[in-house]
Amino acid sequence: MSTRKEVANIMFPDVKETIEDLLKKYPDRELNPVVSRMGPSPTWFMHIGNFYQAFTSWKYSKQNNGVFFIRIEDTDQKREVEWAIDVILEVLKWFNIILDEWPIGENMQDVGKYWPYVQSKRKYIYNVFAKYLVEKWLAYPCRMTEEELAVIRENQTKAKLIPGIYWNYSVWRNKTPDELMKKIQDESWFFPVLRLRSHWDLHKKINFDDIIKWKINMADNYNDVVLLKKDWLPTYHLAHVADDTLMKTTHVIRWEEWLTSVPLHIQLFEAFGLRIPFYAHIAPLLKLDNWNKRKLSKRYDPEANMKYFFEQWFPTKWLMEYLLTIMDSSFENWRNENIDKELFEFKFTLENMNHAWALFDFIKLNSVCNNYISRISTDELYEKTLERAYKYSPDFAKLMISDVDYTKAAINIERHTPKDPKRFTTFKDVESQIIFFYDSEREKLFVNKPDLPEIFNDDWIGKFISEYASVLDLDMSIEDWFVQLKQIWKKYWFAWNNAEFKEWWYIWKIWDLAMFLRIQLCCASQTPDLFSVMRVMGKERVINRLKYKKN
Repeated sequence: MSTRKEVANIMFPDVKETIEDLLKKYPDRELNPVVSRMGPSPTWFMHIGNFYQAFTSWKYSKQNNGVFFIRIEDTDQKREVEWAIDVILEVLKWFNIILDEWPIGENMQDVGKYWPYVQSKRKYIYNVFAKYLVEKWLAYPCRMTEEELAVIRENQTKAKLIPGIYWNYSVWRNKTPDELMKKIQDESWFFPVLRLRSHWDLHKKINFDDIIKWKINMADNYNDVVLLKKDWLPTYHLAHVADDTLMKTTHVIRWEEWLTSVPLHIQLFEAFGLRIPFYAHIAPLLKLDNWNKRKLSKRYDPEANMKYFFEQWFPTKWLMEYLLTIMDSSFENWRNENIDKELFEFKFTLENMNHAWALFDFIKLNSVCNNYISRISTDELYEKTLERAYKYSPDFAKLMISDVDYTKAAINIERHTPKDPKRFTTFKDVESQIIFFYDSEREKLFVNKPDLPEIFNDDWIGKFISEYASVLDLDMSIEDWFVQLKQIWKKYWFAWNNAEFKEWWYIWKIWDLAMFLRIQLCCASQTPDLFSVMRVMGKERVINRLKYKKN
């Protein structure tokens, strides 16, 4: 008569170790009260949701003097993208999220004692855990085809029964060791998948605690779920239990979509006699779309890709600040009271996170970034803008370093003054709002400049510029400059205001003259303070631009 152990041995002939042996290889971590991780799948770009989860786990572990590591969950190898791991690590580096342990260090080695940190390289480990379940008759090999499974689902639907593979719906669940051994030995038969042998009690409930969701009561798992797939790599469920046990993860912080799997995971931990980690399930990130809330879409929302924020030159530090306002509602008050402190000094609690959903509000993000950029020094703003320009706009970077003082003066107009327009929300705004200061770019911009009113004929323009150039003095105060300009414009019949325009038969208004100056100097109808622009440009450049005419 065949035994369960014999079935396990013939199914896993290469497994010579036990779970106890593995636990000795991966000893307990010392003095680390919190160990959390990120477990991305390398299937595409890094989604903002993955980053939000990683940031939450990293912040929580670091503020508790713990460990944060990354484990690549690549068991779905059909969807794997070759460059995805590099992108994930690159994004974390951009945001200065320091990993304590990670895959693919120098010379392609794992960094950390709990390696390998890529699941496809941990196949043997999963087989050790799977063999244990077969020995205990808590899992069984199954050869049901997709067609058979489809028929079962169809019949259950017609009969209005609870769907799933449980009890007698699995023809292999109750096979004896002799029957299984005969199939394996006599027919050289390989079982495509390994299934959990559940209790199949459809009415059983389970209670458990979630740090974010608090106390949960839900239906227990009754399904004989797949633990090993056709390629003999694990599903998430078995991998989660094996990996987070051996890597000594204390806090599993993950998306809400996994909440319904907790009963299954608790079943598995208890089946192995292992400690259950603390669970914290994060509410989904939503966005407003025509006043309706929906999940951020990889297909339709560019901001779903974390690279978007770097390519659009968002200040990375303040994207993290904004995410903290989503993570913990008390952060905004803390920031207002501690404006000069680093965000890392704020300690958030998982209990304060949203229970239902979290809104990713671009308007709020822009406000946070705008306030940040308005506070930093011009030197810092210059350096951070140049850093992005080197990568994404090298021609602009060349302009910035061609005359550093001139560039900083252009950036600095009215900054940190009562009239500060706070005109920069991202570092990319610096490029778009000072590009006209550079003579080479100004000539390109002049081609598409706004049209001047028809009243500005060449004869009038020539006379005005000639007289204005002879008296222009950019060292005077803005008040004196304005008085001087007023004296000149009166000669050319510019009215000071609408009342004067109507009463005294003036030909033009002062706004027309201001528009002329802006377009000639900046090739735009909206600019920073005009006198400040002229001061930065200098008298010679101002006169040359006023006289400039594209043939």
